[in-house]
Amino acid sequence: MERNALAITQRGEIIRLVGLGVAVLLEAGAVLSVVLRAAFLPLGGLYPPVISVAIFVLPAIVGLLTRRFEVAVLLAVLPFWTLAIVYLAIRQPVWNIDLYSLGILASRVAGFTFLLGALGTLGWFLRRVIRGTTISS
Repeated sequence: MERNALAITQRGEIIRLVGLGVAVLLEAGAVLSVVLRAAFLPLGGLYPPVISVAIFVLPAIVGLLTRRFEVAVLLAVLPFWTLAIVYLAIRQPVWNIDLYSLGILASRVAGFTFLLGALGTLGWFLRRVIRGTTISS
């Protein structure tokens, strides 16, 4: 009996981790699509609303699937920061940017980072609320 319960728990943990990985990759694709202004799916006129909803929903799903607060915020922000670092390394060397432009870029990065981190935190709080209601009932 205990062995079956352990197998079910491990299977659920694997499903959660695979779902978390898929959600992070989908979020990375959505962020990449927005930053590069490229349509990766042939949805026609529906693509802008779909990608806008994905940018807001996917970090919350990432937060919902994580157990720890720090991991929720880190994984929600990680795709954007990775893209920003790669973009700066390849496309925009720092010595080509004046201080005024650097300040504008930093404020944009900070705003988007805060938004993604807040959405990951929201998903993590939602997980706590859902787990709290199912445990008490």
